[in-house]
Amino acid sequence: MSLRARLALVIALLAFLPNLVLALTLGLMGEGPWLPLVLWLLLIALVSGAVGYFLARSLLRPLEELTRALAYLSVKEGPVNALRLPAPKEPPPMEIALLRARFGELLQRLQRLMEAREAFYGALAHDLKTPLLSAIRALEYLERADHLGREKRVELLLALRGELFQAHLLVENLLALSRLEARTPQRETLNLRALAEDLLLRYREEAGRRGLGLTVEGVGLARGERLLLERALANLLDNALRHAKTQVRIRVEEGALQVEDDGEGLPLPLEALAQPFRQGGPNRGSAGLGLYTAKRVAEAHGGRLLTCKTPLGGACLRLELPSAKEL
Repeated sequence: MSLRARLALVIALLAFLPNLVLALTLGLMGEGPWLPLVLWLLLIALVSGAVGYFLARSLLRPLEELTRALAYLSVKEGPVNALRLPAPKEPPPMEIALLRARFGELLQRLQRLMEAREAFYGALAHDLKTPLLSAIRALEYLERADHLGREKRVELLLALRGELFQAHLLVENLLALSRLEARTPQRETLNLRALAEDLLLRYREEAGRRGLGLTVEGVGLARGERLLLERALANLLDNALRHAKTQVRIRVEEGALQVEDDGEGLPLPLEALAQPFRQGGPNRGSAGLGLYTAKRVAEAHGGRLLTCKTPLGGACLRLELPSAKEL
């Protein structure tokens, strides 16, 4: 039954029941013949039904107008930031006016989210295009450069690998962020020491090429999704390797991973550096997505990413996670 039918029925019953009680009382008291009373009740029932119908229609008119306005928005084509609720034909009741205001606020929030997403993907496309174009130009040069010696060719190939690696990092972080938007993390008990040592094997060659020492200390367990936590830790480790002078260290604790280096430290507060595509220094954070992704991964697991102090004197970032002991 529709809301209009229910409201009409309630109004009709409120108008009809007192007359029914009065007619039955008069009939039982012998104040008159039954036939006129029955005819009177039928007339009252018809009038009550008509009154209920017209009153319900009048009361629900502002709500029906709002429903039509929302239906108009759902089929209207065009950009989201151009969507507006049509103005009401007459001043609505206070409750409907408040409902319209809340829908307007929701629409504005949706517009801001869409604008932020468009800016995000626009910046991503720009930052992804830069290393890819550089790689294409390097390959075109190598195709024609028969005169290059081995040393110059290796130097150019290393630069090419660096550009492709940056593009790879962007794609990996984007995939991690899409996983976080699509579903909640699949939690399992993880050995954080083993996870850190696996990453060290991947980065040991890079660290050796930069002349950096790479170590891991401590043990601990945590609850989380392995692929997402690997991505977050890899981002922190990649930042540390790029800015360290001689040493990078991963400290493992119960429910926490800490990445330390002996570089210059963070140039800006973490809140600023963890904004996508807003880097605090040369290439810090893989186009700004590195720290942002690590922060989102930590928060999706019920943890947090924060700064800390290190005896190495450089940057120290701590990824705190739910401990396995909290089960």
